[in-house]
Amino acid sequence: MIARGASVNAARKWTTGIAACLMTVGVLAARAESAYAALAWISIVLFGFQMWISNVQTLPSDFFSNAAVGSVAGMGGTAAGISSLIFNLCTAWLVSHFGYSIVLTIAGLLAPIGAASLFLLAGRIRRLDTDALVSATT
Repeated sequence: MIARGASVNAARKWTTGIAACLMTVGVLAARAESAYAALAWISIVLFGFQMWISNVQTLPSDFFSNAAVGSVAGMGGTAAGISSLIFNLCTAWLVSHFGYSIVLTIAGLLAPIGAASLFLLAGRIRRLDTDALVSATT
């Protein structure tokens, strides 16, 4: 999209929004009539997740200087790892008490909530002008 003339803001937000919509079909996997249907829905979820993560992992380079990108990406990865650990611990309890439907429904709803949070908190996404930063500090 960027190569075709879209702004970084439009490209990141459209792609992230589409990915979030794709991940909501996990709710359908919870109510699938067959294992094949569930696998098809989960495949769409995983495709959406790959779209999502490919874009989200580029955001530090849009918001921070080259010197900080590694640290910011590392902090994001740490937060994702801790969140995954907590969600996995909660998943076991939820499945044992309510079944898999609740877990797939929650997972399907987290994507649009995450996208909305990103859009509201991040503001306009643009490539960082490192030349302006260097000029301002000298």
